[in-house]
Amino acid sequence: MKRFVCSLLCLALVKLCAAQTTLPEPGEFTDAEKSITECPFDKEADAVVIFDEARVDNDRNEQIYTRRTRLKILKQKGNRYGDVVIRYYSKDDMEYISEIEAYSYNPKTVPDVKKVPQSAIFRQKINEWWSVVKIAMPDVQPGTIIEYKYFITAKRYHLNDWNFQREIPVMHSHFSLAVMPNYEFTYRIFKSDQLPIVIKKEKSEGRIYFEMNNIAGLRDEPFMDAEKDYLQHIEFQLSGYAGMFGGTTRYMTTWDEVTREIMQRSDFGVQLNKNIPVGPEWLDKVKAIPTAYERMAAVYNFVYKNINWNGIGGLVAGDGVKETWEKKQGNSGDVNLLLINLLKEAGLEAYPLLVSERGNGKVNPEFPFVGQFNKTMACVLINDKKYVLDAAGPYTPPFMTPFTVINTKAFLVNKKKGGIITLTETEKKDRNYVNIQARIDDNGAMTGKAFIESKEYARLTRIRAWQRDKDRFRENYYTSYEAGLKVDSLQMHNIDNDSLSLEQQFNFSIPAIASGDYKLINLNLFTSIVKNPFISDIRFTNIDFGCLQSHTVLEDIELPASLKIETLPKNLRMIMPDTSISFMRYMEVKDNVLRVKYEINFTRPVFTADEYEYIKEFYKKMAGIMNEQIVLRKP
Repeated sequence: MKRFVCSLLCLALVKLCAAQTTLPEPGEFTDAEKSITECPFDKEADAVVIFDEARVDNDRNEQIYTRRTRLKILKQKGNRYGDVVIRYYSKDDMEYISEIEAYSYNPKTVPDVKKVPQSAIFRQKINEWWSVVKIAMPDVQPGTIIEYKYFITAKRYHLNDWNFQREIPVMHSHFSLAVMPNYEFTYRIFKSDQLPIVIKKEKSEGRIYFEMNNIAGLRDEPFMDAEKDYLQHIEFQLSGYAGMFGGTTRYMTTWDEVTREIMQRSDFGVQLNKNIPVGPEWLDKVKAIPTAYERMAAVYNFVYKNINWNGIGGLVAGDGVKETWEKKQGNSGDVNLLLINLLKEAGLEAYPLLVSERGNGKVNPEFPFVGQFNKTMACVLINDKKYVLDAAGPYTPPFMTPFTVINTKAFLVNKKKGGIITLTETEKKDRNYVNIQARIDDNGAMTGKAFIESKEYARLTRIRAWQRDKDRFRENYYTSYEAGLKVDSLQMHNIDNDSLSLEQQFNFSIPAIASGDYKLINLNLFTSIVKNPFISDIRFTNIDFGCLQSHTVLEDIELPASLKIETLPKNLRMIMPDTSISFMRYMEVKDNVLRVKYEINFTRPVFTADEYEYIKEFYKKMAGIMNEQIVLRKP
């Protein structure tokens, strides 16, 4: 099914004109708005945006951005939308928010319309680059209408994307733009075929206007790929500048021009030729490593261990690689450009790689938009194999592609060897092997030992979860499989050895579950499938598991002589019509020992929204089979 269309147009706009849509005055709430109790085109919504508008004007060399939003709370869960947070780029006062106004309507208060006092509006610095304005809306509850308005004055000339769609439905959204004189912008429109868009261009007055109406909310879905790929939105990019003495300088209208332009930038390409004072001793030692792969691994591990990522993303350097080296920290552009610099110093063929991490959205090769990418990584070419390295993020061994960019397109920045490439991973998987040795007593209680090997991406995921929160780790991976399940004597092995699987060993116990004379035994233990995650009737987004998966579970359960199995479930095998997912269950009883084996295998990790019904039904059956209990009774 064709879900989105893209448009590519060029703007050469110079003047201003009046807004083309008339909205109520700030703080004036209409009877129609007050009477809204549910969104007619998205009845499950907790809140609804009544209107969202923005206008971009220019005053000399400054960009003036006016934003106004009005929304209504429909259900108790929607109260969270009353916490208004406005983010802006505050470094060197590049952006500044002013003339903030906020209003609320609540039929249960007197007066029912209130202007939010300035004391309830405050600023907070997030880091060196970003700040937020927070607005504390009063008495937010179902039926409340909130509105806020503000100006952003920007010293830099840059157009952010405009999202018509949100997590909650939007009744009306419009964006009105006047481009600064002598500038040209390219834009792309992403929208569903089923949703119309209004575009009005007034060349004589130098403005373009975009409008969409009645857009259902785009809410989180299990194993959802990038929300951005499905949002109804517009992306902008500078494409040209007309100089004072005639002629137009073109910017990045082809991928070759992207390479030329970005390699000339002082915060990108110029950073690759800086002399980093690492010292001749370290450099000589690295250059002496005979194999290119080991040399690459040594440089990567050195940068990862010695240079801290400050949590700020971006394609380009913030402070520059030299200052990053001196301070031993920087943004993702700083860290990875420094990494590329040192890889080249070590005699390796290394290039910048512009990536769009899975959560950022898909890259369309037809459009040379730098804005499609959200991070710079390093790409090293060794014997025709590409290694992707990211020293600014969770650690990934150099022989593995970072999980966030598997099955994505990236841009290799090099005039001769560069271009759009696809990052795939067909060998490394999310692999788990579970071995359980247990016994059941006369009352039906189970005690046992578990040994789990997590390999490749499963290893990385579990190590990160373990380091982040050990209690939550136990809950997510072990104790959530059965009420009352307890784990003790947990041991984790090989955490610091990339070449070995992560080994987890522990003892566990499960209290007896009885129904009259029958004892019920749950065999779905530590399998990775607790329940079916796909329960919604509809699906808007693709299903992206990230990487291939392979899970094997072996259970040997000693049965007491006093209890016998009522009926042993049948052995079976399930497979998707295209063989993309397979599931097998095998059971047998021998010498009073119940042996159980589960196997789950994926041959591809991404499924379209049109395949949702197949995935939903497969998971429903698989989870049902895995959660099928064994019934024991006295003979």
